[in-house]
Amino acid sequence: MHRPLVLMMLTILSLPAVAATGSWSDTQRGVVLQNRGVMMSSGVLAAANSSPVRKRPDATITTVSWKYELLGAMPAGMQVKLCNSVNHCVGLDAGGGVTKSFYGQPAISPLRFIYFVAGAGAMNTPLRVISNQVIVNYR
Repeated sequence: MHRPLVLMMLTILSLPAVAATGSWSDTQRGVVLQNRGVMMSSGVLAAANSSPVRKRPDATITTVSWKYELLGAMPAGMQVKLCNSVNHCVGLDAGGGVTKSFYGQPAISPLRFIYFVAGAGAMNTPLRVISNQVIVNYR
């Protein structure tokens, strides 16, 4: 008799936590980098105007998943960062993954990728980023 009551209470108490979580995602076209030593920013990746996070100014990021796709091989000296609107950036060491580096920051903050290839002068083959994608989980 006590077990059903305990289960019901646990369910009721956990509902606000479940209801308070969510995610948004965005995908944008990539960039073309033709010269070494030049930093290039992707377009802004942000929650859609209809996203529930827009009604939750207190929502904070728990994790951010990212993915970028290149046309061709990664050039030597390539560096990629993911940055939010308050200029908090994290270096990315792969074409996709998950980070907790933005934990606790506003979930409504737009993100962007920053691309850089070390050196100087024109690249033999331009760096073509096909797409940029983020998934922001928040609570």
